[in-house]
Amino acid sequence: MSDDLNMTEILTLVQDFITSDGMIKSEQRKFYQVLRTVLSTHDGTFSNLDIQQFLLLARTETLELSDEDYSEIYNVVMEKYATTQRLEEEALLEKELEVKAKLRMMAESKAKEEAEARLKAEEEARSLSDARLKAEEEARLELVARARARIEEEERLTAEAEQRVRDAEEATKRAVERAKREEHERLIASEEETKRLEEAEKLRIEQDARAREEEEARVREEVERLRQVEEEALKLAAENSRIEEERKAAVAEEERRRIEEEERIKAEQAAKISAEEEARNRFAKEAHLKMVEESIRISEEQRLADEAKINSELEEIQRLADEEARTIKEQEEKRLAEENAKIAQQQEAKRLVEENARIAEEEAKLAAEAELAANTKSIPDLPPLDD
Repeated sequence: MSDDLNMTEILTLVQDFITSDGMIKSEQRKFYQVLRTVLSTHDGTFSNLDIQQFLLLARTETLELSDEDYSEIYNVVMEKYATTQRLEEEALLEKELEVKAKLRMMAESKAKEEAEARLKAEEEARSLSDARLKAEEEARLELVARARARIEEEERLTAEAEQRVRDAEEATKRAVERAKREEHERLIASEEETKRLEEAEKLRIEQDARAREEEEARVREEVERLRQVEEEALKLAAENSRIEEERKAAVAEEERRRIEEEERIKAEQAAKISAEEEARNRFAKEAHLKMVEESIRISEEQRLADEAKINSELEEIQRLADEEARTIKEQEEKRLAEENAKIAQQQEAKRLVEENARIAEEEAKLAAEAELAANTKSIPDLPPLDD
């Protein structure tokens, strides 16, 4: 008999618990599906330690399940293992009692056989003694008949015969006493052997009990270790969540700084263009004032020539300023276009990675469902959610 459970029995226990109140929570449904997936990776039955590890694995993948619900599901499964183990121990105790009864019956049978053999030996000894006495009586009668002819010889022979009879009786008595003594010693040895076997059986039972206690202590230690591992997993998940939030905040801060830097560059360029425009205007005003002052001093023809030259210089300056502004604008537009293209590429790459991850997850899910469907295991399914 074994206290291991198969996959169907474990999933049925979990299903019966989460559907006991007539409705299923979404986190309980997810925990059931995750547990069914991880259990399907294991062949054969599940021992006490096996199911504890698989329950913990399913727990780490469904953090939205409350500790209370997880503890209740865990206790339902472990209680089933405890009941199975208790039945196995009761069967083992019953088997031990049967062995002790067989040993007792064997000892009693052996004692009975030895007693019967002793009685048979005593009966044979009595028969032998009777036959010997009868033969001695016949010999004595024959000697008495012969003694009539030879009285002196008869007396001698009679004395010798009597002595032989006494010796034979003494030998017979000693043989009987020796047989009784040997039988008594055999009985004592048989009782001691039975007692030794009972003590050995008692010692074995005590050793088995100690071994079970040590195994239970080891299981408790393993459960405590798994609980600590679960706590570490929860802490690690919280730390990963915190790191992800910090990463998002850093990305947002970097994006804010990039926008501020772009605005600063645009402001600097606008200020530069404005300063250049102001310089051109100031240069034009100064040139105009210079032209006015010069016009007073030179003749009208010279004034017109100088004015044409100044206008030509102003136009060249304006052209150069416009060309420089256009170049700066084109460079800025090119830079902004490159940055926008880079951002778009990053967004597209991120979208492709997420899309590939989603496709891979769906393919893995479909493969797991196909493999699960190909198995011959009987897996109970959950009822639909209540609207």
